[in-house]
Amino acid sequence: MTNSGCTRAGLSLIVVMAIVMLAACSDSDGTVVPDDGADAGDGALLPSLTTQIEHWAQTGVFLAAADCGQCHTASRPGDEPAVMRMPDPLISENQPAADGADISPFYDWKSSVMANAFTDPYYRAVVKHETEVFPHLAGFIEDTCLTCHSPMARTHAHQTGVSLVQDESCLLEDGCYRADQAMIDPHAREGVSCTACHQITDSVLSGETNSGNFDIAAADQPGAFTIYGPYQAPVGQAMQNLVGYTPAFGLHMADSRHCASCHELFTPTLDMVTDLPNGEQFPEQTPYAEWENSDLGPQGSGVSCQQCHMAREGISADYQTRIAVTANGTVNQNWPERSPYFPHVMIGGNTWLLDTLEIFREELGRGEINQAGEFAATARLTREFLRTAAELLPANPVRSTEELAFDLTIRNNTGHKLPTSFPSRRIWVATRVTDGNDQVVFDSGFPDANYHLTVDAGFTAADCMTIKKPAAFDSAGCFQGHIRQVTAPEDIPIYEVVLGSTTDAITHVLLYASAALKDNRIPPRGFDSTVVPDYVMPVGVAGDADFNLANAGEDTIAYRLPLPATAVAPFRVEATLYYQGIRPTFVKAAHGEHPWIREFEGIVSVNPPRAEVMASVNFLVE
Repeated sequence: MTNSGCTRAGLSLIVVMAIVMLAACSDSDGTVVPDDGADAGDGALLPSLTTQIEHWAQTGVFLAAADCGQCHTASRPGDEPAVMRMPDPLISENQPAADGADISPFYDWKSSVMANAFTDPYYRAVVKHETEVFPHLAGFIEDTCLTCHSPMARTHAHQTGVSLVQDESCLLEDGCYRADQAMIDPHAREGVSCTACHQITDSVLSGETNSGNFDIAAADQPGAFTIYGPYQAPVGQAMQNLVGYTPAFGLHMADSRHCASCHELFTPTLDMVTDLPNGEQFPEQTPYAEWENSDLGPQGSGVSCQQCHMAREGISADYQTRIAVTANGTVNQNWPERSPYFPHVMIGGNTWLLDTLEIFREELGRGEINQAGEFAATARLTREFLRTAAELLPANPVRSTEELAFDLTIRNNTGHKLPTSFPSRRIWVATRVTDGNDQVVFDSGFPDANYHLTVDAGFTAADCMTIKKPAAFDSAGCFQGHIRQVTAPEDIPIYEVVLGSTTDAITHVLLYASAALKDNRIPPRGFDSTVVPDYVMPVGVAGDADFNLANAGEDTIAYRLPLPATAVAPFRVEATLYYQGIRPTFVKAAHGEHPWIREFEGIVSVNPPRAEVMASVNFLVE
């Protein structure tokens, strides 16, 4: 890895760490630039990537997003009519306002997780960790992961044969596209970009649509240089003249299967004993199948991925705007206004990456593309989005002289499991009870300053984290089982996937994953466990009669809390539903010698994955 040229000579690591810590705990727009390769302790490094190139030469059928952004950008401030700007509700809720905030595709996208799918330090650390565990498969692993994290570069390499490497670790006949090459290819660094998504063909509407199984026409194939969009009768001459692409209507662009081509992911399972594929696949993440079996899926209301994740507060389905300006920035009033408009923020739940990109904007090579505060703004939108995903509903409060009893129901408001996607994620309920004298009589589940729970110390113990477990290893002490009733502080209701290997031992190595030891994530409404595919069925919830009762997308936790003799009424109950994108066991599992792993360790030491508040409730028991 090459070092960034953005340094501040003589800046001590202690100062750097202190300032970055402050930035991590606030919404500060400040950026800290550490010494190149600065050691963050215990062999960890702080990131140091070369500056990312924004305008790169057309490569095969792919073009830089900044070139698309020449026209697919907002009108100039004050121009009338306005294009792709936030509306002023005092004037019109459904028309862009001349001085409204820029919500154009390029502006929104460049501070999104999609644009930074390769830059993501956790992604790169996990890939390198897997290759260190399985060096005999390193080429195949990197090529496979880059299919969706650097789709332009990996697709171009396989279309043209350029930059492919063939060695014993590559299982592909034509060779493998490698991560080191991606680091120096600007079209790889750009992640999931315009001409990746918008050149995917409608093949995603048929067949097995998952695990990077999408098609983009090569330069010598029919349909090459076609840009698909969600609008009928696109105006094409300007795009053809300026960048050489032909716009076309694509029904698949607003279809969830388009997203599923990468976000529905099955990984091969390697036998724990032989380290060789056993012919099985593990459902690493399955948001599409979860959605397909929900009330929001195609048999229900049909609310697509795009309708939820490409949305902004204040942009309704009736909002209308032109979707481009001319090359000189003026508005062509002959171009049609389009509705609905899909903002390209593409928000999900990855606040940690957005915070990291804001704090280490220069060090991760984004300083010439993103202004200070842009990633923080997307992180704020993401936190607001997370707070719409679930509700906490109290019921049945009863108090005796010895016990306080009540129920808490978690209601999933999304179209997939809660949480969904990458198995590092978890949600949990924290509860605190104070009495009439403001004395705490019960406290459980609130994270510490590093966003760890009390039970995490046991889960991250050496025997639990060892990759190769001894025969007949008992994994029960390495994760929290499903909690139906809380009677003690250690009874923390945690909802997550726990990976099991071919020896039935807990694992955090993705390619060892064979089956879930636990999957008590809360299903979406309408999810019927008796008819869904086996690979998305809950695991470890047997005996919990109210888990997803009547397919309601809920789980109810019974609290039966002993009261000390000194406690006096009334009792105040404070409950919080937390979400964490990378739980401590997965942070600890991403260890190794490669600089990308050590950089992740350094980043986490100053910006540990936060516990985000999804929902909270307070109520009084007299």
